Amino acid sequence: MHLMTDEEILQNCYKKLAEKNAAKKHKVELSKDKALASGIASSTSLMLMRLTSTDIMLTSIEIQKYVTTSKGLYMQYSTIKGRNPSCLSPTLSQSMDKLIEAVCKHEAEMIGTLRLQETGGDRIDIQSVFDQKKNLNRLGNTLARTIIADAINDKENPIGFIPTFYITDTGKKFHRADCPYCKGRHLSAATQRMVENQKLTPCKCLSELPTVDDIDRTCVTAFIDESIHPVAWNEQGHKGKAGSYSYIICWGNLSSESQITDKRVITEGVDYTGENEHIERITETAIGKVLMTLAYDYEYIGQVHIFTDNKPAAEHWGEVAKNSKLAKHFLSVKVSFIPREKNKKADQLGRTRMLLDMPISAYNEAVKNKTRVKELEKRVKQLEAEKNTDTEIPEVIVAKQVSYPDKPKAKTLFFDNIFRYIRSRFDEALGRKAVSNL
Repeated sequence: MHLMTDEEILQNCYKKLAEKNAAKKHKVELSKDKALASGIASSTSLMLMRLTSTDIMLTSIEIQKYVTTSKGLYMQYSTIKGRNPSCLSPTLSQSMDKLIEAVCKHEAEMIGTLRLQETGGDRIDIQSVFDQKKNLNRLGNTLARTIIADAINDKENPIGFIPTFYITDTGKKFHRADCPYCKGRHLSAATQRMVENQKLTPCKCLSELPTVDDIDRTCVTAFIDESIHPVAWNEQGHKGKAGSYSYIICWGNLSSESQITDKRVITEGVDYTGENEHIERITETAIGKVLMTLAYDYEYIGQVHIFTDNKPAAEHWGEVAKNSKLAKHFLSVKVSFIPREKNKKADQLGRTRMLLDMPISAYNEAVKNKTRVKELEKRVKQLEAEKNTDTEIPEVIVAKQVSYPDKPKAKTLFFDNIFRYIRSRFDEALGRKAVSNL
């Protein structure tokens, strides 16, 4: 029996969708379908060039956008083919066949990254997912990878799930994998949610589990945050924008940042990146940094759960070649989206530490400017003190000075007033002396 590849399975799915669309023979004027077919032909050529050219470097976000657009073109094409096939040229039919092949190739690669996140890598039955009518219908406008991930979550088996609890088919308790009291009965993996929903009670084999601290060491949780911000420097010392990210890595399977404690924190840090345009790329870099740190600095190989408030990056981080290779080092790697308002600690760490990681030249300049400001403030205070201690000019002289608007004349009168004032004081002194002599 031939085992079909993911690409072949997807091609069969699109073929079924095309046949389904062709069966919808709604009456549409021939002229309208001709105009629609002309637009489809133009867009198909563009999408085919973007998805097949080896000279164009596309980001994962761009590939997803073009794949989704191509799906829509294929659905429109198949609908016209069913109701007015004469509107379609042989050239368009050939281009559309090539386009859907390119779509299947890219989507198969996306599914491949999904498999890498699974323990074992081959447990996803792609065919059974699209055998369901609702999933097949979604394929016309939704990425195959997203549909498969949703199907896995529906089965209470999230991507990268490592079983902790096990249950029997008819039992009322949940057990550990090597329970000595089940007497050879078959045990199926279960999630915490399944245990809670079925209101199962723990088997006494669970009392023999390691301590909570030991269990925590089998899982690591990280919270990351990214930013693009204007700076007065960059790596070359020029003004511009800089990308940075912060991360907090903790022991244990944490569900929120409120569980972060000093005892749990393994390490934390802030790093700059060369990226200053695409925020999702910074997040992907931050994920890679966390994985690299755990693998090579701490020689950790267990489960990893990373939280980020960048949703596109959380969904497609595994499509980055470096990250997918690093993920193979661990039992499982899972990246989840978390709202920004619930990821404040990583954000605060980035804002606090950002200045500590500035280039030394920029730091020295900042220190120099701060010293100069202090010197200026000191000088201003000295001037204010000198102003307050100046000898006051007698009011009679000031009054005489201010009363004349003509500046040269006022200056002359000013000195005349001083002279008169001094002379009057001198005459008074002489008068007092004459009187004393009498």
